[in-house]
This record gives sequence, structure tokens and C-alpha cells, in this order.
Amino acid sequence: MRFAQIVIFVFFAQTHFLIFVFESEGQLFLKEDLMQVSTLDDIPKEPGWRDSAYRGWEVLSIPGLISTYYDLDLDGKLDYMVTRKIVRKASSEEIDMARAIELAEYDRQAVYFSNPVIYFASKYPLFYCKGLDYRKNCRNIWVDISEDGLNGNEEVYTLGSPMQNTN
Repeated sequence: MRFAQIVIFVFFAQTHFLIFVFESEGQLFLKEDLMQVSTLDDIPKEPGWRDSAYRGWEVLSIPGLISTYYDLDLDGKLDYMVTRKIVRKASSEEIDMARAIELAEYDRQAVYFSNPVIYFASKYPLFYCKGLDYRKNCRNIWVDISEDGLNGNEEVYTLGSPMQNTN
């Protein structure tokens, strides 16, 4: 009985040690990835929907956000995304496309058309993401809390320490 307890203890101790080693290695990779994060000068200007790099948009599963996707190097893979806050929605039965564009220009907003919903979003993105993987996860992401366009006040955003960006 004592021997079985020792074997179980050794097994759990080794398992805990392996988990610690893998977590340490993961943190090392995270630090390396953060060191490779591009500078703010590397944030591309959003090309817009008329550009050949435009690949569409979608309402995110996070309520109140909408993302626009681009293939900047035109290699067939998404590599850039901007995310805006949705300000309001309207029914396409209540308002036509021309009126929606007019309202968006007057209110300085972006407009996204879907049937039966028209989305009005902030003119400038909240998040800029460069380096998407096949699941649309970002490698380098910046946040622009003031949503005033690319002007140098954007900050690198990390999920490891998101609270630093809420000042």
C-alpha cells in the first residue's frame, strides 16, 4: 500500500513538473512573439472596400463588433483585419441604401449593408490586426481607444495584459 502511494506521488510530481516546463516554454514563446511585434509604423492604412485587397466583412460573435478583412499581398490568404464598434442598426425595409449612405456620411460613420439589417459603425477602427491565421486569429494587434484613425496614439494590444490599454 505504501509503495502504491509513493508511485502515485511520483507520478503526480512528474506530471506537475512537465506542466510547469511546458508553461515555461509557452511563456518563452510568448515573449519571443511579443518581441517580434511590429512597431506602430507597420500598421497598414485600411485599403477600403473598392481596393482589390478587400475580402469582405462580418459581424463578430462578440456583440457590437464588426470586422473588415483584406488580403494585402494578394496571395489568396487573409492577412489584415480592422474591427469597429457597431453604433446602431437599421432595417433595410425602413431605410434604403442611398439614405443609409447619406446618414453615415452626415454622422461620420461607416455603413455595412446586409439584408435585412444595415449596420452603422464607427468611422475609424478600434482594433487593427496584421497577420491573420486560418482561424482569423491575429498575430499583431493594436488598439486605438480614441478611434481617431492612424495617428500614432495606437498601442500594441496583448491578451496577456489587456488592462494596460484601458487608460
